[in-house]
Parts: sequence; C-alpha cells; structure tokens
Amino acid sequence: MFVVVNELFVADADREVFERNFGASMRETLSAVPGLVGARLMRAREVGRGYVSMLEFADETAYIGYLESDAFRAAHDWPDHAPIESNILSTYSVIVDVVENVRP
Repeated sequence: MFVVVNELFVADADREVFERNFGASMRETLSAVPGLVGARLMRAREVGRGYVSMLEFADETAYIGYLESDAFRAAHDWPDHAPIESNILSTYSVIVDVVENVRP
C-alpha cells in the first residue's frame, strides 16, 4: 500500500468553510479513482496542527495515475474553497499493516 499524507494549515476563521468544501470535494472527486483504497480528512485535536488529508492507494502506480487524472484536476479546482495557508505533503510505503476484525 502507498499512503499520501497532506497536512493542511487553515486560518481559524476559515475552518468551517474548509471542512464543508474540502469534504464535499473529496466525496465528489475520489469515489471512482482506480486503486484508491481509502480517503480521510482528519481534524487535529492539538492546537497549532493542521488538518490531515490521507489517501491510501493500492500502490505507487495507482497514485501516479491519480496525479495524471481528471479526478485530480477536479479535486484541486473546486469553487468557493477556503484558503489553505500552507501544507506539508509526505508519501509513505506501508511496511506493516495490522487490521483488527470488528465484530458486531
């Protein structure tokens, strides 16, 4: 698995708009991306940290395909978005993956 983590820093005044619009963009543009295993937007609980957008791909080839896709262009051209002040993008190769069975 190949994971892309983007920490996004947003002004406090723009948080509500950012959450609404970034989340909507993810739902609208990512659902049919080949090789995308999961996508999450997370809000930090610690002061001074940014939001984290995490995309999990089957492999690096799927990620590269996403970067070259219409879905990527659409995700980065959504209207009425809240300004992102800065970001830190990191990519990871999964070494160990432990998944716990969740039973009802």
